[in-house]
Amino acid sequence: MGDILVRGGTLVDGTGAAARTADVRVRGGVITEVGQAPRPDGERVVDAVGAVVAPGFIDVHTHFDPALYWDPMCDPMPQHGVTTVLTGNCSLSLAPVRPADRAKLASLFCYVEDLPEAVFAKSVPWDWESYEDYLSNTETRGGFGLNVANLVGHSMLRQYVLGDQAWDRPASEDERARIAALLDQALAAGAAGMSTSLGYDEDRDKRPVPSRIADDAEFAALADVLAARGRFMTFIPDQGRRMRDDVERMAALFGPRGVTQSWIGIFHTDDRPSWARDMLDFAAGVQARGVHSYPQVSPRTYDINVNWAGGMSWMGLRETWHPMVQSPADAKEPMLRDPQWRARAREEWDLVKRTPIPHRHPERIRLVSVTRPENEKWVGSTLADLVAARAGHPSDVLADWLLDNDCHPGIVGVGVLNADPDGVAETLVHPASVIANSDAGAHLTMMCAIGDTTLTLTRHVRDRGDLTLEAAVHEMTGRLAGLFGFAGRGVVREGAAGDLVVFALDELDWQRDVFVSDLPTGASRLRRPAGGYRATIVAGTVVQEHGTLTGA
Repeated sequence: MGDILVRGGTLVDGTGAAARTADVRVRGGVITEVGQAPRPDGERVVDAVGAVVAPGFIDVHTHFDPALYWDPMCDPMPQHGVTTVLTGNCSLSLAPVRPADRAKLASLFCYVEDLPEAVFAKSVPWDWESYEDYLSNTETRGGFGLNVANLVGHSMLRQYVLGDQAWDRPASEDERARIAALLDQALAAGAAGMSTSLGYDEDRDKRPVPSRIADDAEFAALADVLAARGRFMTFIPDQGRRMRDDVERMAALFGPRGVTQSWIGIFHTDDRPSWARDMLDFAAGVQARGVHSYPQVSPRTYDINVNWAGGMSWMGLRETWHPMVQSPADAKEPMLRDPQWRARAREEWDLVKRTPIPHRHPERIRLVSVTRPENEKWVGSTLADLVAARAGHPSDVLADWLLDNDCHPGIVGVGVLNADPDGVAETLVHPASVIANSDAGAHLTMMCAIGDTTLTLTRHVRDRGDLTLEAAVHEMTGRLAGLFGFAGRGVVREGAAGDLVVFALDELDWQRDVFVSDLPTGASRLRRPAGGYRATIVAGTVVQEHGTLTGA
């Protein structure tokens, strides 16, 4: 933990209060002075003249649990002003886990979060079983580029107690007690809370993750533990018609116990422009009843790069395209050529209304790279252009395109969600929502989920004026710290953590993500360039400066 003096800046302190001129001194990782021109006293001085000084940003929906083992700096999170992340979302954590279940957990984690299995296998040491041992392992690895808070995954708790039966049935009374005791042990060891999933998540064999099998009695037992410990929970509701039912179910179980709940899944969509607003109004009604239930929203448009070697981009087409994507490389071509598969694929394509890639809108499926020179002329075109030229069913035309490009063309689903800035702005400013749902650390070849902080500040503060600077900083710092119990973070005041970010609005830049090949196996990931922040400071230590990680 370092000593530092940040001088000459305009302080936006994370409380929502008006900006003011102030210097900030940090000693031993803690803010010790906020005021006018304290004298340097041997510490490092950061010049903030012409810039804003704010609390470091907080991101409460990330999946850096495994990535910390191959990228302890969490690049490029610090370059976008983030100083604290919450991992272990979506019912998945790296502990507790019995040795016999490690391979199953790795496979599930890599499938749901779209992570390269070879990188996971090479980097994650698996020398723990209990949650306490897991935290001890992470804490002794030499430090990270930011603060890390961890959730314990409900699916892992069930798997540990019920074994493989966790996937098939609710827990008995005795098993419920053991699951609740296991949660209590994890919280006592230092877990920040629990995550669960009620809908959407499944394994490669289409089995719902174990948390989706839990009954109300089990959730009530877990809620009692969280209430006693004063902790929170996050969850994924069903992403379809049952979303409201799932939110109400959690509100009924956790609300009376005073447990804060936060959930994901609200995005603006062009085909249902009022849906996000209606859902947020519904959430406001839940909150009006005294229930601490907060939907998370993101400013980022979802442009999804298809990973033909796995991932969930076609998961809505469960009988044809999704299994093809999951199949081994040598099985793809025979499947794509099979007339029976093609017939089923056409039928399913027409029946299914929605999947992560907008298959019903071929004009939004862009062709971005090819493997053969004769196909170069199509780069930049869309599947709709290809269908018009080849005069076939979109499913057949796409199947032929894969065959023409060695089953590995570059394809991006454009504007899958949050494509309209006006609609997105409506979700960001809604009083019921929290700006939080980044998904950073997951889906490394599908999208780069890092940089929501920068997009909020550039597009929605500087360029459009949807939010004031003070309001935006508060939403991404003090409000989140307060809701999730991160005491002493998210604000700039004496006694708070020395987590700071220094930036000038007109210097910030949110750029498109690009592929880089820097994973331990040489595999690729999508990475967003640095956002233009002058400095990011964690516990008084500069971890990035002018877009470059310091390694500290």
